[in-house]
Amino acid sequence: MDTKEEIIEAAREEFLEKGFQDASMRKIAGKVGITATALYRHYSSKEDIFDAVVEPAVSAWESMCITEEIRQTGTARKHGVDAMWNDTEQSKMIVDLIYKNFDTQKLLFFKSKGTKYENYLHEIVTRIQAATLKFMAELENGGVHINHVDDKEMHLLLSAEYSAMFEMVDHDFSYEEALHYAETLALFFKEGWRKFLGF
Repeated sequence: MDTKEEIIEAAREEFLEKGFQDASMRKIAGKVGITATALYRHYSSKEDIFDAVVEPAVSAWESMCITEEIRQTGTARKHGVDAMWNDTEQSKMIVDLIYKNFDTQKLLFFKSKGTKYENYLHEIVTRIQAATLKFMAELENGGVHINHVDDKEMHLLLSAEYSAMFEMVDHDFSYEEALHYAETLALFFKEGWRKFLGF
């Protein structure tokens, strides 16, 4: 590994143990075997290092938000709304995304207080909500009956669903456990969403 890679690995360990706010740049430098001054030559700040550590997780979520919106709406347009609701792939895709970089996901969603990512789950939920409302408007314009829902209610329910998913990360579920409980959550929320949204 080059020095930057060593810094990232040392920083990941320090952030996982102490969270962003309590992590020590001096300790990160010490784990790498360099001085704090030398560390700042590679990264300008502690947040700069944190950004580099969580970048793979952030990129994965950005990609998932885009591709899942396209995939799900594409299924509905091609095969009908029922086919979209009957899709069973999304929960596994989310579990796979999380468990591919489990420690980095934990940092992003549970150890990021004090960084620009401390409300990242809220940002993800807001994006999913906007995509859902856009698709609902498309369906309604096509003659499908849609229940008009309060934005706050939708945000509350989406937050509940995704927060429940991340309980698996917070409590260090195994991948197999996560798959099982993700399917449970998908079944539970799917029926609720269909009744709530009305299509």
